[in-house]
Amino acid sequence: MIHPTAIVESSGDISDDVHIGPYAIVTGDITIAPGCRIDAHAQLLNQVALGKNCSIGAGAILGGNPQDLAFDPATASGVVIGDDNVLREYVTIHRSSTPGGATRIGNGNYLMGGCHLGHDASLGEGNILANNCLLGGHVSIGNKTFLGGGSVYHQFIRVGDLAMVQGNAALSMDLPPFLVCHRVNEIVGLNLVGLRRAGLNGDSLSEIKQIFALFFRNGRNVSQALDDAGEVTWSSPEAQAFLEFFRSRGKKGICCRLSRSRQL
Repeated sequence: MIHPTAIVESSGDISDDVHIGPYAIVTGDITIAPGCRIDAHAQLLNQVALGKNCSIGAGAILGGNPQDLAFDPATASGVVIGDDNVLREYVTIHRSSTPGGATRIGNGNYLMGGCHLGHDASLGEGNILANNCLLGGHVSIGNKTFLGGGSVYHQFIRVGDLAMVQGNAALSMDLPPFLVCHRVNEIVGLNLVGLRRAGLNGDSLSEIKQIFALFFRNGRNVSQALDDAGEVTWSSPEAQAFLEFFRSRGKKGICCRLSRSRQL
């Protein structure tokens, strides 16, 4: 299953049924689980652990050194990727800049051509990243998000579950779950289509709409909106997760500017 032109020099465990295409390079401590396909000219370098049934597109590079001027190439770090992921052509995922650390991807993600994950980024499950999404170092993406083509993400920001980002948008602040973002850190409204497709309805959807109104329609800042929300009993786990995202504010602040062009 290994093309004669491929270079495979791995100290890890590569399953017997893995397909490795022409001119691919697999070198270092590389573990590849059953059912995986590595297409032509792809590279797996340093430390990479690849889960079951993953597809790595032509020219993709996994485990390359981080783009960090202070990084020591002798640092032992890697990339950990779960099961059932599709990484299309020329995707790049850099290894962690921290000794013993890892850039991590969960299960069932689809990264279209040219996407980039910087060092120490993390991606949950069931996400779709359209072409040329660029994630800086330490960016954290939740589950079942859709990130539009050409959108860019500043280092250390978070994107919550079931969020949607318009193509060519730029985020330098945290994006709470269930929201749609466009332009630069602007909130369009709730991702209602995504929420319904995920099976959220009834009380869960109603409570999410109430919390959205508290934070984005009442003219209150985050602290004031949290105080107001604290006076209400929220029964759904989705509503509680929505509030927890605001409570656990990160390093970059939270996108709270509601776009004037569209308000859903």
